[in-house]
Amino acid sequence: MGRSRPLRPLRHALETAALTLLTVTARALPLRAASDLGAVLGALAWPLLARRRRIAEENLRAALGVSEREAVRLTRAIFRQLGRSFVEFLALPAHDWDELGRRVRFDEEFSRLEEHAKSGKGAVLVTAHYGNWELFGAAVGRRVGGVAYVFPPQSNRGADARINETRSRIGVELIGMEHGMRRALKRILTGGHIGMLMDQDARKVGVHVPFFGRPASTLTGPARLAIRARCPIYFGLLDRVGPATFRGKSLAWLEPVPGAEEEAELVRLTRAMNEALEAAVRERPDHWYWIHRRWKTPPPDVTT
Repeated sequence: MGRSRPLRPLRHALETAALTLLTVTARALPLRAASDLGAVLGALAWPLLARRRRIAEENLRAALGVSEREAVRLTRAIFRQLGRSFVEFLALPAHDWDELGRRVRFDEEFSRLEEHAKSGKGAVLVTAHYGNWELFGAAVGRRVGGVAYVFPPQSNRGADARINETRSRIGVELIGMEHGMRRALKRILTGGHIGMLMDQDARKVGVHVPFFGRPASTLTGPARLAIRARCPIYFGLLDRVGPATFRGKSLAWLEPVPGAEEEAELVRLTRAMNEALEAAVRERPDHWYWIHRRWKTPPPDVTT
């Protein structure tokens, strides 16, 4: 039996109320001011969220081999970056796409995805919890004719509804996990685009492939969709280049090998995505979501 948590409804209600207040505040501000507010809130959260802070510092030392002092410095920067990205996301519906388009510039390699979309073909669009990933999804969708993301529900249903309302208002369609693969495959086969985040621990349903030199349980959904739809995977991120300004960075264009054995292809494609993400995170370690227990699930042949 699960533990009884009688205060959970109250905590969820307070979290939802705080999120609602923050949303109203963010949308009343210029985007740069909302970004700066987020950085302040992230800095304030750093001493309060001790468990997440410890996870980030442990991950940084293990993955990058940095000193304890450097891990602390990076963790402070990570909290500020997460705060910026979150409040920017909440603020986005208050800003038109003419303004946002000036704030997001994509690299030349992104044109490959645009040309693919113009041909009427679908694709799997992969990103990670890196930089402002919510803005990335919306900005890519504007350029390729729309994108639907497969998102799991959050335990706090009130906060989940508020966040999904923001996503909908910036043009991101939502597909619930319970209908995820079936609806996602149908969309791609009819020329649509499916967005997925692939960088969190996938527990026992993932495949273990290297990430920073350690086996990491990784979601196979993007690779499985691409194989079954016979479509490419575009993997991209948003780098922060200034106050509320970004550069879209293309990491990889991956295509399943026709006729290849499916399980081998799942591993190959998933491994390639981890390798591409690792290289990007090494360049901008403050941009990634280190506060997550990425290596939580051991490989099947490892006992704990």
